[in-house]
Amino acid sequence: MKRGLLLISALLAGCSSAPENSNALYVLPEASSITINDSVIAQRPQLVVRPVVLASYLADSGIVYRTSETQIIQAKHNQWAHSISEQITQRVINELRGKQSQYWPVEVNNLLDQTSDNKLQLTLSKFNGSYDGNAEIEGEWLLIDANGKAKSSAPIKINMPLQDEGYDALVDALSIGLNNLTDQIATQL
Repeated sequence: MKRGLLLISALLAGCSSAPENSNALYVLPEASSITINDSVIAQRPQLVVRPVVLASYLADSGIVYRTSETQIIQAKHNQWAHSISEQITQRVINELRGKQSQYWPVEVNNLLDQTSDNKLQLTLSKFNGSYDGNAEIEGEWLLIDANGKAKSSAPIKINMPLQDEGYDALVDALSIGLNNLTDQIATQL
C-alpha cells in the first residue's frame, strides 16, 4: 500500500509540477519483428483485427491513472503520441502474426472484400495505471465468424506490477500486459 501511495505521489507530482511547455509523448514499444515466408502467409486464412474499442475515458490522448477505486486522472503533460486504440490494434496484429499459425492477422481495409474473413474484436474497459502499483488491462476479446456469430471469446483481466515509478514504467508495464494478452489470445485461436 505504501508503494502505491508513493507511486501516486510521484505520478501526480509529475503532472502538477511539470512546466506548461514540457510535455512528454509516449508510444508503446513495437513488437519484435518476425520474418515469415510469403507462401506461409498465403496458406493462412485472414483474420481481420478490428480497431480496438476503448472506454470513452481511455480514448483521449492523456495517459490514464486510477487514484482510488472510484477516481481517475488523465495526464495533461504525459500523453499518447498518437491514438492509443491504433497503437494497441497494430501491436495485436504484429504479435499475433508470430504467436500463432492458424490465421494471418490484418487490419480492416475498406478497399478489400473482407466479409468472408473471421474477425477479432478487442474491447477494453481499462488500460491504465492504478494506485496499487499496477498497470491494468481489462475487457473482452471476441472471435467472430463470417456469418457474424461468435466462435470464441474470453474476458481480459491483466495486472502488471510497475517496475519503477513514473509514466515510463507505466507504459512499459502496459506493453508487457499487451504481450501477455496476445499470448492468451494466440493459444485460443
